[in-house]
This record gives sequence, C-alpha cells and structure tokens, in this order.
Amino acid sequence: MPTPPPRTPRTPRKDQLRNRQLLIDAARAAFTELGPGLSVDAVARRAGVGPSTFYRHFATKEALVEQLLDDLTEGSRQVAERAVAVADPWEAFRTVFLHGCVLDESELHLFDILCRTGPTAADRGLRATTHLIGPSADRARAAGLLRADVEVGDIATLMRMADSATDPRQRRTTQDVMLAGLRRQ
Repeated sequence: MPTPPPRTPRTPRKDQLRNRQLLIDAARAAFTELGPGLSVDAVARRAGVGPSTFYRHFATKEALVEQLLDDLTEGSRQVAERAVAVADPWEAFRTVFLHGCVLDESELHLFDILCRTGPTAADRGLRATTHLIGPSADRARAAGLLRADVEVGDIATLMRMADSATDPRQRRTTQDVMLAGLRRQ
C-alpha cells in the first residue's frame, strides 16, 4: 500500500485567530486585575467565549501562561540576540543592561503575576531572565570586566530599579552609576 502524502496543516480560520487573540487579551487584563489564581472559566467569560473554545486554543491554563510569558519576553530575546553580535564583552553586557528591560511597568507587573501562577511558570520566567542576562554577563565576567560576586538575579533587579526612573536623565544617570558599580575595578 503506498504511503499517503504528508498532510499540509491548514491555515487557521479568521474566527479561530480572532478567538485566540480575544483569549490572550482577556487573560492579560484578567491576570493583571485578579492575580495568579485566575481560572480558565474567568478568562473564557471575559473573552466572550465558552470554555471549550479556550481548550481548543490552550490545552491548560499553564499553556496560556507560557504563551503570555513568551509574548512578553520576545523583545528581550531580540536584545539578547543583538548583544551576542557585539564584539566587545563589556559593550555587549551594557547593551543588555540598558535595553534588555523592554517591558513597561504594567507589563512587568503582569510578568511577575504570571511567574507566580505555578512552578512551571516561575521556571520559565527565570529561564527567560537567565537567557537575557546570562550570556553577556558570562562574557564580561570571563573578560575580567564584571564583578565576580554579581549574579543574574542581582543584575535583573538593578536593571528594573534603573528602568523605574521616570525622568530620562535620571534613568540614564542611575544606569551609569549602576554600570560603574558592576564593573570590576
């Protein structure tokens, strides 16, 4: 019996794409408002669809959370990729430190909430942070340019602190002071 040709996946219908986006948008707003204990039913209700529609798009609440975390970290992944191409280890680290925190305050809040939905989400958030900061920090440390006692979590905290300054001049000054403190003397 001849082997049938491989099936080409069908392009999702417009209503399927719309429903998926409705679920994602509703989840973002609902998690921000209601916190990590949010139910699948609450997301579906807020999106104006039934639970069965939710499950057609996301097998579990965790799958939805993973999608949301992936969406939130896409900009940071792009910054990390740019930093890899920077030849000078300190400049690569500086690129990540200055530009890696691409989320605004409400998105950072959502990221934190999503990471508290369970151990899988917490691990995914930690891995995203490590993949953003780790490679450039390791390069700078190996070149003798970054303090040896500073870990990825410390750097992430400092990045968020510096980025929280609302005035651009104040933010730049804070970043410069923090970078000077991180540089090995």
